[in-house]
Amino acid sequence: MASSSTAVDFGILTHARPATDRFERNILRLTGALLFAILILQRFGIPFGSKSISMVGPVGFLIGGIGLAYGLFAVDRRRLIAFLALASWVVIGLLWQQTHPNPFGVEADLPSLAQFLVLTSFALLSFARPIDEALFFSQLNRWFAFIAIAGIVQFAVQLVGIRIFEFTGLLPAQMLYEANYNLVISVGVGDLLKANGFFLIEPSVFSQVMAVALIIELLTTRRPRHMMLFIVGLMLSFSGTGWIVLLSFVLAATLSLGLRGVLLALGTIALLGLAIGAAMLLAPDLAAAFSDRISEFSEIGTSAHMRFVTPFWLLSEVLARDPSAILLGIGSGVSEALYLPYLYNVNTPIKVLLEYGLPALIAYLSLFLLNRRTPTQAALVFPAMVLFLFAGGYQQFPPVLFLILLILCVARLTPSRQ
Repeated sequence: MASSSTAVDFGILTHARPATDRFERNILRLTGALLFAILILQRFGIPFGSKSISMVGPVGFLIGGIGLAYGLFAVDRRRLIAFLALASWVVIGLLWQQTHPNPFGVEADLPSLAQFLVLTSFALLSFARPIDEALFFSQLNRWFAFIAIAGIVQFAVQLVGIRIFEFTGLLPAQMLYEANYNLVISVGVGDLLKANGFFLIEPSVFSQVMAVALIIELLTTRRPRHMMLFIVGLMLSFSGTGWIVLLSFVLAATLSLGLRGVLLALGTIALLGLAIGAAMLLAPDLAAAFSDRISEFSEIGTSAHMRFVTPFWLLSEVLARDPSAILLGIGSGVSEALYLPYLYNVNTPIKVLLEYGLPALIAYLSLFLLNRRTPTQAALVFPAMVLFLFAGGYQQFPPVLFLILLILCVARLTPSRQ
């Protein structure tokens, strides 16, 4: 981890200075192109056989290839070793499963395995040399601010009868990647719908992006208008996962950043408390609908229970019937195709653990953790990992996978020179 002895006090940055050399300018152009793909192209797909694949994957690798060809990106050697260890263990598990089928009668999905490894290989990329973190984070939050505005406008215009929450029906189905995602969800107050950021795939993803944006703003420039913009976007998503990401940041700041972290955590709580209080006064019905989400963790069948409880039921069930799964897994795709007496979801760590084994999970997590980081970047590790690992099954969803890898691994940064 990079030393914190700089003019930056745990990421309190001024507005980003202009890029001063060609390398910085070109890196920022590539980063902007990647953010455009991640945030604007989320709902678009490319026909592939009988279904479509996310456009973000091919576009992201195209951008990465351009970066490598022009010397802007490089391959990180430590993460290359971790990736080879992951791929090797996955192949060992696959060979084991050929002679020792899992007891559930479900065959491994080889295309799913290939997709998992291909998308994960994006973690090998890294900026060829570091750039000023103020430039990087400023660009991130410009894009996030655009998404926040899109989501707020989307929510507001439904009050006058304009509703655009999905592109299905507006664009040809073969160019979309919206199937099986919950784009249109009722708030529970009248006929209002939850904001999904217009371009993003679900309200939950919108809430998670707003949480990351708010954390970055708190760690860097702390502009009141931007912080309020991200808080309003977060609240209009009516999704609990973004709040979990924020709470994980508060916890991590309190435990790891000393007195500054405690003050930052208290400031974050106070800011959110003011926003919630204002919402309760201005729109009590909407505030009540939001608070009802808190009780979902204990209610079977709700999204919170499915997302945060049932994966661990699944883990217990599988290991009870097949103890060897802890080492070599039960096969790619199998964890999502089991017939159990209850509905369940699979989060990222449980899926990787059950399908490929614990050694594979360790190698996989190391891909996200191996990087030299500035203090600001380091403060993002815990909330970003909570988002990626527990807020959804994102290991094969390139928009979120690539975003987290960009922030934690691909970006090589130096503490701001301002």
